Amino acid sequence: MSRRGFALLTVLWLLTALSAVGAASLAAARLGGDVSRNRLLLLRAGWAREACAEILLARYADRGTVTGLDRTDLGRGTWCRVTVEDAAGKLDLNRAPREMLLALLGSDSLTDALLDWRDRDSVPRQHGAEADGYRSQGRRGPRNGPLADVGELEFVRGFDRAEVTALRTLVTVRGAEQIDINAAPAAVLGALPGLGAEAVSLILRHREAGRPVRGADELLSLLSPSARQALLSRYQEYSLHAGYRPPLVTVKVEGGVGATSPVSAARLTVVPVPGRLAVIRRETE
Repeated sequence: MSRRGFALLTVLWLLTALSAVGAASLAAARLGGDVSRNRLLLLRAGWAREACAEILLARYADRGTVTGLDRTDLGRGTWCRVTVEDAAGKLDLNRAPREMLLALLGSDSLTDALLDWRDRDSVPRQHGAEADGYRSQGRRGPRNGPLADVGELEFVRGFDRAEVTALRTLVTVRGAEQIDINAAPAAVLGALPGLGAEAVSLILRHREAGRPVRGADELLSLLSPSARQALLSRYQEYSLHAGYRPPLVTVKVEGGVGATSPVSAARLTVVPVPGRLAVIRRETE
């Protein structure tokens, strides 16, 4: 090969290499630009989320009620929304005693499996399962501690996705010490000791009429003699688990930009106090 041919070949290889480097640089720049854009969008989404949190607090100071907020346009494509979950209106899977869990779940097997999952010992209950029971099925478990999320139920023996989905409106893992009878659904009310069908129906009718039950004395006065006696026979246990106003509320605040950007979300646990909402826990998602 002549010197001219060799030089030409070298130039061609050099141009090919430079083209490859240029293409790689453009791809990297494009990727870097996408990352920077997503970071900026997530930052704006976070600001929108915090705006909704401030709207929630301001509304409570003005109206004295904790209310949700539909998706709201904040301008320049940003939006936010608030979803309210009255945690005191649900049965806490980590706190509830066996009797109440059984009343809600309707199964000794599911109840004992859940209790074995959340307790810290390795001794299985009569209808439950500890580690050996899961290993025999090629599964891992139990946690031997409090559930971190309602979705964790899917890993507990006997529970499936459909059942967990149905339970989400009834149970929580961030509940209060007492269930707010003016917020709890019928199935949760029915799990409270001493509350029969008549008492549950009465509470629901008063709620629908906008007249929440204000205390145990009022509830007892409204019941028939037989229903009153049934409640009085379990009154001490009932009083431990039943309340008449939400001691805490969980809200989810979300913010975003446009329809496809990352959504910034946080879960706030708030306690209504005179004149304001006190935020006692914040979990960013």
